[in-house]
Amino acid sequence: MAPPDTPPRRRRGRPVSVGLAEKRLAQITRAAYEVFVERSYEEATVGDIASRAGVGHGTLYRYVRGKRELLDLVVDWCADQLLGAIDPDTVLDAARSNDPLALQETVDELGTRLFQLADAEPGLLRILTVQSSAVDRELRYRITGIYNTVDALAVRVVTTAAENGWMIDGDEAVLVTARTLPALALPGAMLALTGEGRDSKRAEYVAAASELAQYGLLGTGRHHRRAARRRIAERRGG
Repeated sequence: MAPPDTPPRRRRGRPVSVGLAEKRLAQITRAAYEVFVERSYEEATVGDIASRAGVGHGTLYRYVRGKRELLDLVVDWCADQLLGAIDPDTVLDAARSNDPLALQETVDELGTRLFQLADAEPGLLRILTVQSSAVDRELRYRITGIYNTVDALAVRVVTTAAENGWMIDGDEAVLVTARTLPALALPGAMLALTGEGRDSKRAEYVAAASELAQYGLLGTGRHHRRAARRRIAERRGG
């Protein structure tokens, strides 16, 4: 007689955690980011990163081949954070709205988000500027690709502005203006890198850069300025 059916015995050990590999890789990437910010890529060791992540060397090498691959992961993470703060879709939607006041509000909010990101992750700009560009040619190309993404967004915004009739000098100024817009972020980046101007100074810079882009480069008309300021103040509660 055949033995009665019995349920299979459960395997011993810890249950499999769904998404454990992704969580562990994110943990290691975060640790690498912190170590690279504190000690630089050249001075950091895999042991430093494994210790910061709370894992052994063997565990770390199950996920990455070495320090160089860790830097790639860190750069990808930094780029995701930066593009998330920029939110290209929202900026483009504002440009397409044919409402210059909406575009100015969006630019103001963008500046605020970028400063908030710099406060939350003060090492991010150093990774994307000084450290990564000094490692090798391949990584410099990747960093250039990030800058090109921002540049392409500026071109699309300015092209849309030209189509809406906002440009002072006509369509021939589109590319020149598009190359100029990202440069407005440089002084703000310096404020973030040096930790200066945490409140009022940053707000003044964002407002000035926004107005320069809106009324100087895009030429949407000075008569919109007071209305824009009033709407923005109302949205901010005063």
